[in-house]
Amino acid sequence: MTGFFRPELERALQVVAAIALVGAIVLPVGWGYEQRQQARTWQETACAYRLREVARETNLLVGGDRRANPCALLRGLGLEPPNPLSARPDGARSTWSSFVH
Repeated sequence: MTGFFRPELERALQVVAAIALVGAIVLPVGWGYEQRQQARTWQETACAYRLREVARETNLLVGGDRRANPCALLRGLGLEPPNPLSARPDGARSTWSSFVH
């Protein structure tokens, strides 16, 4: 870009290009972080529903702190927490509806 535009305009274009480059890196990283946080929240919600279902269907006492991580409580009971990304035996992807009856 040297010599094609006036020096002030070239400098402004360089600053805009630098800001766009930084934004092209920072925005997807921030978006990915937010998606991970939301996925963790949904997984904990699914674990809480599963834990409630286990407690309702069995005589097993599900004790402990209700504010504790429900996925950790499921693991402590020897149950695997629901994983919406794991493949089902029929080869299809699991969906939220497969956790809610």
